[in-house]
Amino acid sequence: MHAVGTLAHAKINLGLEVLYKRPDGYHEINTVFLRVSLADTVLVSSNGTTNAIHLDCTPDLGIADEENLAYKAVKKAQEMAAGRGKDVLPSLAMSLRKQIPYGGGLGGGSSNAGAVLRSLPSLWGREVLTQEEYVNVAASIGSDVPFFLENMDCALGSGRGEILKPLALKLPYYVVVVAPPIRITTAWAYSALKRASKTEEQRTPTDYAALLPEAIASPNKLRQHFTNDFEDVIFAEYPTIGGIKQYLYEAGALFALMSGSGSSVFGLFKTDTEANAVVNAISTRFEGSTAHVCKPF
Repeated sequence: MHAVGTLAHAKINLGLEVLYKRPDGYHEINTVFLRVSLADTVLVSSNGTTNAIHLDCTPDLGIADEENLAYKAVKKAQEMAAGRGKDVLPSLAMSLRKQIPYGGGLGGGSSNAGAVLRSLPSLWGREVLTQEEYVNVAASIGSDVPFFLENMDCALGSGRGEILKPLALKLPYYVVVVAPPIRITTAWAYSALKRASKTEEQRTPTDYAALLPEAIASPNKLRQHFTNDFEDVIFAEYPTIGGIKQYLYEAGALFALMSGSGSSVFGLFKTDTEANAVVNAISTRFEGSTAHVCKPF
């Protein structure tokens, strides 16, 4: 038996703009992905040549294995390999030990998929698929899976999120991630935005890359320029999430924002003392919510 173990880290979005709806049904976005230390543990092992896929996910997410992005990634990679004449591959057993909240806009499922795809060259052999083909598999599974496949620390994301430009960013703050017991589907969040097509709605994306150096040094610039387009519709539907963001500011956050399409919210704090005080208070202030102090990469 051959096994590969790795950590699959969460991400936060330092700014997220949904610019317009594309002809292919996806949305054009502008965002900054930032990897943080909160992580799932992923172990992938191979034994035999049966093409079988086994998935063990703890805790149970309440979805069928076939709907898990890690499972989908392997299935898609098998199909692509079969198209190249690799019809029989080693079976795979995946063990996911989840710490990243599910449905929280932190990319947990995408990160798991990226981690599994990174393990396949060692388990299947490097001749089965090229790196470009793995990138194509990642993009077909989810818009932010390529970010996790590449295992980047920070990147500007455009297109539907799969076009990546690495950014050299060192965030000198502690990141508190708060996850309420609310699951938000990405499809619902995008439909709630009701974005027009490009021909109907022209919008210039914020130049995040140019703004970041000054904004990191002066968090007021973060508040001014780094927003999340999903917040208005999500906060209107789930006021608790907006309340969490407000509380983070009251507790001393230099900057706070919802991550992705929600439901998690993060805040940036100067000291670990401030950050840990917030974590200790969250469960009593927002019933059922969990909080983690993370370090950015």
